[in-house]
Formats: sequence, structure tokens, C-alpha cells
Amino acid sequence: MYGITVHVKWSGGDPRRRKRTVTSFRPSLERSEGCCAGGTIRRNQRQERRFWIGMLTNQEIFDEAELYLLSFPDITQDVLDKQLAFPEQNRPKTKSDLFRNMIEHAQNRQGMPYAIGDIARLGPFLGHFDADAVNSEYQRWEDLFDAIKQQYTPPGRMERTNPRNFWVIFCKSILSIAQYVCRFNTIEDFNDYVNQFITSTPDTRLALPLILKEEIFGYQFALACDFVKENISPEFVKPDVHIKTIFIGIGKSPKGSTDYRIFRDVVLFAGSIGKAPYVVDKLFWLIGSGDFYRSRIKINTQRQLFIDRINHRRQSRQGASE
Repeated sequence: MYGITVHVKWSGGDPRRRKRTVTSFRPSLERSEGCCAGGTIRRNQRQERRFWIGMLTNQEIFDEAELYLLSFPDITQDVLDKQLAFPEQNRPKTKSDLFRNMIEHAQNRQGMPYAIGDIARLGPFLGHFDADAVNSEYQRWEDLFDAIKQQYTPPGRMERTNPRNFWVIFCKSILSIAQYVCRFNTIEDFNDYVNQFITSTPDTRLALPLILKEEIFGYQFALACDFVKENISPEFVKPDVHIKTIFIGIGKSPKGSTDYRIFRDVVLFAGSIGKAPYVVDKLFWLIGSGDFYRSRIKINTQRQLFIDRINHRRQSRQGASE
């Protein structure tokens, strides 16, 4: 019988009343010769053995995810690799690029792009995307709102007194972004700042989107993660609904995990197989969405089918080990 090695320390006194303390607990491949009343230890040993032998490695799960997507006729290895590649063209090369990219991402919520329209049309009101100029020109979001409304007719309604109006939210976001970007003299200063967060500790990485969430109006945690992931560095992930459902479903994250826990688990998963977090994030997102937008291909994926497939493989392996 193979199972678990448990080292127990007993206190003195009456054997029936002695207290035992577990001093160490580890999976073991040594044979267990002993037994106890009711066979509890032996039963736990069998369960623990099945758990460890049944587990798929992270590399096996990653490979299975690729195979699932490649099983669709329209998806070739080239199409998949193209979608998994970090979009280097999105990296800002100047402070102006950074300012504009952050503004564009601020409208990345349901329905908002249709109300805002073409961001390029806002150039004249934003110093042609000069954060320092915007920070000097407008003291309040209302000033920016009025300047735009007087000279531009956007696709969506501009209702100054409605706090839920997309344009009210967007103008507040623009000013907070300008204030944030003005903290950096050059894009190199910003890149140095970002690099401080990219360490082997996921919680350190986690701090950057949390700061953006606090500094920029309208940037929730997931949106901040998405901005950094798609524009700044492939070392970040976005804990969206597809990633959360799959990671919890295949047992890589506990049930009820927060976005922060999912972020951490995906980063650790990627590190364990030598992949950039962006690649792991995008692979599982594709299983949930089926949207290969870079190749203009949309397939009918089923994330629950993939989850069941992984769990079935694990159960089959456990059964074969008995």
C-alpha cells in the first residue's frame, strides 16, 4: 500500500488521554505496513495516492487546451500562434501613445464605444493627445465636457447632469489619465516604473493594476489588467469570466476565488510551464470565446466541454491507478 507519511508526536500520561500532534505530513511512495481501527489511515492513504497520481500536470493541461482548439477545421497552428502572440505594436513608444492608449481603453465597456465614437476626433480638444497640455487646460471634467460639446457632435448623447452618462464618465476618466501620465517625464520613465512590478512574486505584479484601478476613474481591476496585458507587458493577465470559469472548473483555483486569486493562479500556472502569462490567458480565453479576431475567424467553442474533458482525463487516470 502506498500513501502518506504522517509523523506524530505523543504527550505523556494515560495512553487513553494522551494528545497527539502532527509534526509533518507529506505524500509518500513508501509501503505502509501499519493499520488502525476502522482502517481510516489506510483509506486516507488510498485517497491521497489517487489524488496525486490522478492530477494532470500543468503542461498536460496546456497541451490539451491547444489540441482542443486545433480540433476545429478552421484553426491551424499558424492561426493559433498568431492569436497567442503578444501585440508588440500596441506598446506605447511615447508619452502621447501611452495617453491615447489609456483613453481608448477607458471606453472598453459595453455600449460605450458606440456613444464615444472615433477617439481621433477628440485630438483637437486633448492637445493632440498631450497629457501635460490637458492637465494644464482643464481643471475640472466639466470644462472638458463643455469644450467637446460646443464643437463636436458625438454619436451618443451628452447629458452633463447625468452621472451615468457615458460622456460624463469618459471625461472624468480622461482627466484622471492625464494626471497619472504626467507623473512620468518620458515613456522610458514609465517603462522603468512598470518593470518594478514584474518579479517572480505574483502579488507584486498584482499591485500595478490595483494602482491603476485607484488612480484612474472608471478603471476597474479587470479593465486595468486588460490594459496592461494588451498594451504594456505579456507578464500580466485579465481574470475575466472565461478564465475564472475554466480555472475553477478544472481545479486550478478554489471555488469562489476572487479576481486577485485567479490572477495569481494564472501567473503561477504560466511560470510552471515556462510560458508568458499572456499566452496562457489568451489560450483559455479562446476556449471560452472562440474569437480568433486577428484572423477574422469565429468558432463555436464550449468551455464546459473542455472542463469536462480535463476532469474526465484526471478521473480516468485515477481509476487506472487503482
